[in-house]
Amino acid sequence: MQSHIYDVIVIGAGGMGSATAYHLAKSGADVLVLEQFQRGHKLGSSHGETRIIRFFYEKHFYTELMKTAYAEWRDLESASGKQLLFITGSVNLGTSGNPYVISVRQSLDAAGVESEWWDAKQLTKQFPQFRVSNDMDILWQKDTGFLYASECVLTHLQLAEQHGAKVREETHVNHIDWEIDTPTVYAGDSEFYGKKIVVTAGAWTNVLLVEIDFPLKVTRQQVCYYQPATPLFQPERFPVFTEITKNGEFLYGIPYFGKNGLKVARHGKGTRIHPDRCNRKPDADYINLMDAYVSERIPELGNSTHAEVCLYTETPDEDFIIDKHPKCPNVLIAAGFSGHGFKFCSLVGRIMAELVFTGETTFDIRAFQIDRNL
Repeated sequence: MQSHIYDVIVIGAGGMGSATAYHLAKSGADVLVLEQFQRGHKLGSSHGETRIIRFFYEKHFYTELMKTAYAEWRDLESASGKQLLFITGSVNLGTSGNPYVISVRQSLDAAGVESEWWDAKQLTKQFPQFRVSNDMDILWQKDTGFLYASECVLTHLQLAEQHGAKVREETHVNHIDWEIDTPTVYAGDSEFYGKKIVVTAGAWTNVLLVEIDFPLKVTRQQVCYYQPATPLFQPERFPVFTEITKNGEFLYGIPYFGKNGLKVARHGKGTRIHPDRCNRKPDADYINLMDAYVSERIPELGNSTHAEVCLYTETPDEDFIIDKHPKCPNVLIAAGFSGHGFKFCSLVGRIMAELVFTGETTFDIRAFQIDRNL
């Protein structure tokens, strides 16, 4: 006799899985969440205290989606009674005529989102912590900020449980059998049955769904933290910042928050790895690179106090995958978010719930289809 059949089984309780579980449970679904580690673990892509939330994007459709994502985060704050989103504004730096900064401004203009061009004098007046030259493009956007990332994940899970979802930690999924009437998830000696399966497994997506042959690349990334004694880098006095350097590095920083401090990191360029075989010790060369950049751009920060390793999971075009399994409509997949996806968790959870309940979503996700030209 078959055991309990859930409406939905969500595999992976990181940023996307936790949000999906919340939106499903809130809407009345009988939900089971399976997490191979403990909730809030540090082995994937959703841990850490801060993630940037922003409107600015080169691709216009992301800017449009962010209008709803911001609102979803505010709704989560209201539902939980916690502050999870902190607005600081942002400065985007680049050499004069930098195509990235220009395209970001064009995308913001097209979406009706306010931004301003600043010169070096204006930046120094507003934020004297920066040292910049007169030949730089500086774009200010007032709505940028950061999310309390680790708390966002825990909050989504807590609220999902309050709405009846069950969360099983330390439950490693070995296999998904989607070729039978009731999709079945095998985890160790246990079997779980669901009318629908949602795979939000991050870096382990390729491992679970080998039959699809996703073009997903998992890389080892690093972030550095700074803990200056001065209060000049607290969120109310220092913005989120990004910079395209002269040698093409994309760097970013988030104000001092929580126990780790102020975060500075390089986007991308990590080494390709298997998620179960990742060297978790930060590289001295990487730390020296970040310290050298900080010494030039924000000298009062001093040297980094520590660094961490995390994982990126990306598609070749850096756009997400949000779609049904190509051979089984009862299996839905959300993957490839690393580098810029966390800010969308609240919205992706809503989208996945819509896909589960109706097979469609009210949002334009054509850019995220599995069968696009990758």
